[in-house]
Amino acid sequence: MDFAGLLTRYHNEIVATWTHRMLKDRTTRYADEPEDELRVLVDRATKAFRLALVENAWEELQEFVNFIARKRLEGSFTLAEVQRAFERYRETLIPLILAYVEPAHLPEVFLRLQHCMVATVTQFSTYFQDLHETFLRNQAHYLEREVANRSHELAESERKYKTLVEDINDGYFVLVEGTIAYSNNGFAGMHGYESREIIGMGYLNFVAPESRDSVRAAYEASRISLAGKARLEYLRLHRDGRCIPTEIMAKVSSYGGEVANIGVCRDLSERVELESKTREAEKLNALAQLAASLAHEINNPLTAIKMNVQMSGETGLTAKGQERLTASTLREVEQISRCVSDMMVLTIPFRLKYEWVDTRRLIPDCLHIVELRMAYQEVHATIRLSSEIKKLFVDPKRIEQALVNLILNSLDVLHRGGRIFISSRITVANGQRWNDIRVADDGPGIAKEKLPYVFDPFYSQKPGGIGLGLGNVRKIAEAHGGRVLVQQRRNRGIVFTLRLPRK
Repeated sequence: MDFAGLLTRYHNEIVATWTHRMLKDRTTRYADEPEDELRVLVDRATKAFRLALVENAWEELQEFVNFIARKRLEGSFTLAEVQRAFERYRETLIPLILAYVEPAHLPEVFLRLQHCMVATVTQFSTYFQDLHETFLRNQAHYLEREVANRSHELAESERKYKTLVEDINDGYFVLVEGTIAYSNNGFAGMHGYESREIIGMGYLNFVAPESRDSVRAAYEASRISLAGKARLEYLRLHRDGRCIPTEIMAKVSSYGGEVANIGVCRDLSERVELESKTREAEKLNALAQLAASLAHEINNPLTAIKMNVQMSGETGLTAKGQERLTASTLREVEQISRCVSDMMVLTIPFRLKYEWVDTRRLIPDCLHIVELRMAYQEVHATIRLSSEIKKLFVDPKRIEQALVNLILNSLDVLHRGGRIFISSRITVANGQRWNDIRVADDGPGIAKEKLPYVFDPFYSQKPGGIGLGLGNVRKIAEAHGGRVLVQQRRNRGIVFTLRLPRK
């Protein structure tokens, strides 16, 4: 087979083998090239080599060599890496030449291949070197301009920085070995001094006596670690003896070749005063909400009690009617008592009295408390308790109060014939086992966007509700180290889960 026929017939095999050899060569960055992209380049090079070897047409090969030189220089390839890639073409071609070219033509073919490879590598090396030298010259010129620009910018920055440091209201200072080495006008002024007066003074001269221990400890810690930023609130000492709230932010740096503490002081007088007023306003606002809610919740039962008392004084009232008025009055008194109790749980800290509680008695006892109301509304309860949760280590009164609140919450929204579902199970969450008690109903449910707010105090969607019951449930759950969760029921209604740690 003649040489031209060989290069044409085995073109695809040459491309595949050459590409494979380059990808397997871990000594060059060609091994990291995407195979599809590399194959396209190898195909182009193979065609260009064929034109040069067979038809003595060098234009395509010269154009490819120049192209690949620019591309590999941009990719930071070395001259040796690209030369080795061209050598892989020779290694790919030689076995095919020996196998298919007639022996009589081998000297001529090898001579032609050697001439082509030498010319290609020489052209590439020369062009690559020229490109590299041009790049280095351009880079040198660029660096010279950049250094000049940066030097100008640095000088301008230093001027602006000095102006900024001197003009800012915050105090800027530098400590070297515990003494003031530099301060701006702001630092000196906020302590009642001139800048020239405080240079060389110890830093504790500007700290109120009650804050000196904490400031000294922070300073000594920074000298030991020599890293990180420190933020500290303390009382600074003014020249006239006043002690003023201040914030300091400092870090260890270098000043004049020495280890130094560089920091900024900021006056907190206005912030402290504003925070105090805000806290006072929040307390008054909470008290106003509490008073308004309590007044609203108590006013309705008091009105009913007043009417009952007036009616009981009327003549002609039968014994049965008197009995109904008395029962109604007692229910209203219980409503007032419950409201006050909920308010106290929400606002007054309490201690838990732990003991082991049988879950098969706890749940029925909670339902017994509300059985009259359930009977009146014709609401039915279904209980399914896990055999794995026989006892809970809790405060029985508080847990009963939480469960009753959840049951009452369901009763408040259920119509006649509604259903309540109470169940228990063990759940694994965050790598920990929990006792879950679930109270669900088939009521109207709660809109998804409102679920995050149902435990907030004074948030209620029920007419006349004050929004304390679910807040109390959350407080009781968290006091036990647990939490309360809420989610929409799959078909209809809502599910509350009282999640308690497993002891």
